Amino acid sequence: MKILLTGASSGIGKAIKETLRDYEIITLCRNCDEKIDFNNINVLKNLKIDDVYGIIHNSGIGYFGQFEDIGTDKIQEMINVNFLAPMILTKNHLKDIKKNRGFIINISSTSAIHPARQGVVYGATKAALRHFGTSLFEEVRKSGVKVCTILPDMTLTNFHKNTYFKPSSDELAHIKPEDIAKIVKDIIEAPKNIVMHEVVIKPQIFKLDKK
Repeated sequence: MKILLTGASSGIGKAIKETLRDYEIITLCRNCDEKIDFNNINVLKNLKIDDVYGIIHNSGIGYFGQFEDIGTDKIQEMINVNFLAPMILTKNHLKDIKKNRGFIINISSTSAIHPARQGVVYGATKAALRHFGTSLFEEVRKSGVKVCTILPDMTLTNFHKNTYFKPSSDELAHIKPEDIAKIVKDIIEAPKNIVMHEVVIKPQIFKLDKK
């Protein structure tokens, strides 16, 4: 079964690829099997891989700071990468996923459900992705398709290179990419009669480190 995985070169995506090594994974990113710039929506419109069983939408980008200081080019990039790209990729492959009674997994963020101060646009795109998944599930569940949105909190990756903060080094205060990858595997391998439709993942304690 073919599974598309976006953003697989590092962090959560890399961990997912390693955890699902027994599956046929086709990676989509700037340095993957299929070299894709998710900010280029025109390229994505023509991307179609035959007989896809599932998609894991992991690619994402965030720019943080006061909303009035975020450039419009960065706003557009976050909208394209975090929201439009997953919708277009899903649309392109949904017929095959329905035929195969497969799945769609969206990696969102707890910023989708909590106020995202200094991350207004990022939070909005992740909330949009979450709502897309919720609505799509109601449309395709009768076809046997599972749709799940995962909402991780502070995860120990290089995602925070564009932020003024980073996850705490305290082991109880961050999530590891491998933790999320294991949950992805559980979602895929769950019995056919149940759907883990939304999974919120938080570290045991809340603590951040300033850069």
